[in-house]
Amino acid sequence: MNKWQWAIGWLGLLGGLCQAQEVALPQAFRLMTPGGGSVVRVLTEASVCPYVEVNGKQQLTHLRVSSQQPPRSDQAATFPIQVCELSVSLADLVRWQGQELPRLMHAPKKIVVLGDTGCRTKWPAFYQSCNDPQQWPLAQVAHQAAAEHPDAVIHVGDYAYRESPCPTGGCAGSPHGYGWDVWQADFFSPMAPLLAAAPWLVVRGNHESCARAGQGWFRFLDPFPYDGDHACAVSREHRETPDPPYAVALGEGVQWIVMDSGAVSERKPHDGDPEVAQYASQFATVSRLAAQSSQNWLMMHHPVLGYGYLPLLGFEPANPVLSAALAHQHYPDWIPGGIQMVLQGHVHTFELSQFQGATPLGLIAGIGGDMLEPAFPNWIPGHAMVAPGVRLLQSVNDQHYGYLVLEEESPGQWLMTEKTPEGQVRRRCQLSLSQVPYDFHCVSPEQPVVPSLSKTAQTADYLLLGEVHDNVAGQALRAQWVQELAVLHPAGYGLAFEQLMASDQGALDVQQEKLSAKEPDEAGLRQLATAGGFQFKGWHWEFYRPLLHSAISQHWTVLGTNLERAQLMAIMTGKTKSTVPAHWSTEQQQTLTREVREGHCNLLPSAQLPGMVAAQQARDRSMAETLVNWHRLTGKPVILLAGNGHLRRDTAVPVWLQQLDPGAKVVSVAFLEPDGESDDARRYDERVDIPLQSREDPCVALRKRLKLPMPRQ
Repeated sequence: MNKWQWAIGWLGLLGGLCQAQEVALPQAFRLMTPGGGSVVRVLTEASVCPYVEVNGKQQLTHLRVSSQQPPRSDQAATFPIQVCELSVSLADLVRWQGQELPRLMHAPKKIVVLGDTGCRTKWPAFYQSCNDPQQWPLAQVAHQAAAEHPDAVIHVGDYAYRESPCPTGGCAGSPHGYGWDVWQADFFSPMAPLLAAAPWLVVRGNHESCARAGQGWFRFLDPFPYDGDHACAVSREHRETPDPPYAVALGEGVQWIVMDSGAVSERKPHDGDPEVAQYASQFATVSRLAAQSSQNWLMMHHPVLGYGYLPLLGFEPANPVLSAALAHQHYPDWIPGGIQMVLQGHVHTFELSQFQGATPLGLIAGIGGDMLEPAFPNWIPGHAMVAPGVRLLQSVNDQHYGYLVLEEESPGQWLMTEKTPEGQVRRRCQLSLSQVPYDFHCVSPEQPVVPSLSKTAQTADYLLLGEVHDNVAGQALRAQWVQELAVLHPAGYGLAFEQLMASDQGALDVQQEKLSAKEPDEAGLRQLATAGGFQFKGWHWEFYRPLLHSAISQHWTVLGTNLERAQLMAIMTGKTKSTVPAHWSTEQQQTLTREVREGHCNLLPSAQLPGMVAAQQARDRSMAETLVNWHRLTGKPVILLAGNGHLRRDTAVPVWLQQLDPGAKVVSVAFLEPDGESDDARRYDERVDIPLQSREDPCVALRKRLKLPMPRQ
């Protein structure tokens, strides 16, 4: 589960009273086990294990773990029930108290997938109203999912969430801790109809680590024989040894592989980290298992092919330890070969993604009942990196409760339906897993809306498109707009870059001429950028390469606009006199000075500010002069790609354009992260809201660069 705003958690205290629900015992269910078998588990208060009927014959179940097995003394956990079990094949007909525990005669054709299902009560601020089906809809989810009559159920981890006493309100009286009462309320009671509907494949989540509800996991759900030395049973012993990866062979060449990531750390690993080596070994086992079959799905709790999003941090990539373990193995396809799809949880969202750098699809199904993630942006940037060298090609997501149904329509072709807790269709996706590249196509009543370029912007003489330099989402959207403009205006544009120097225009023109006769390749584009003074160490080349490619392919002119470092230094030191626009006011000067000072985290000495402001004005003038000269020469519109600060109508390039080309149509479009600029209505003609990019605090980075001491915390 990912951390998010505390305020949301307190809303759970406003609902009705939360009552611990009781499940009728004994209760039986069926789990898939390593190799392709199954085990019948029976939870009972009786002192002896019961019989079950297998293929018409009564067979005695065996004690897995006794109610007399003492729980750990360092946890609030008691287990006053016995767990009995009997190993059977998946095809065996098993009856319990007259009711069949469904079997699996063939590779499953209809599968329910869900995860992250418990009701959260966690000090200090995460409290759901556990008896309110709007805030915790698991009972309804389980009822509707059972009505689907699935062949199998996959749970991607995190079952027990009631860790802390509820202080009042919506969950008062709820059981808490890690014992049977919590497992009963969070899982076995609400899940009863779905447990009786089909065999289950269960994945261990981080809430089932030894530091949390691991004791219950090993008693109730772990598919291996019970081992007291490997069952989180020792007090104050939280060291983890994950279960070995295992495969469930399902026939027809289909195999499901399960990897235990329940205790993996969320921190960035250090060099030589033993945890990285541990999970690298786990992935090596997965690789060997995948080689046994032609159709493999990998199940694990923590995402290795997926992302999260937090309002204060932006997009979050995959788990850093697991990514380091995969990088250590150097698999050609990032993850072990032969896998078509990875099913995951942990992030409380629905998410389906296709990648560049990894062929499997990534599916996240963390929408079963626990508190959902705050809303992701309504569009996801293409090419966002989720792991080293692995970028998004396409992705859909939403943060609503429900479950997934996967139905095979033909070999390798699956229909995935996302459903609400009431069983209504939210989205349908066609998954193509029969051959590389694996891909998908989704249809939903509410398709994510990608911001579009306004009609006003499309007809501008000077179209200024801003950027937050390292923001993947904004860069991807802007590149998409440039491609759309090429279709709308076949006569073409000039494409001007802040990252290229005006003084290098001659060299740019020569290199453009060389590239005009052929399809531009990577080497040619790099030569073009180098000719224009592009600083590969300072700018993200991957953002600007597709823009240069589009320009050359459309026979547009690439323009440099910026000033050389030597020119700027001469202005900053007063060796070259700077100018200001006509009718420049004291207020404008103060505004620009404040922007420069705050843009450098208030770390610049006051004596340097006038020179920095003068340099900024000179850069804005150089950009404007380049645009105007080219527009007058060709009569064609021109696009400027530059940081948002250069687009301000009150202090930057638009002021110079008004002076140099009065009456021309100028449109500035800023790409702004949340809480970036609140009074942008006066600053820009239009704004586009883009997701926050995860990054180091720029002020911390600037202090490091300037070798200044860090402020005390």
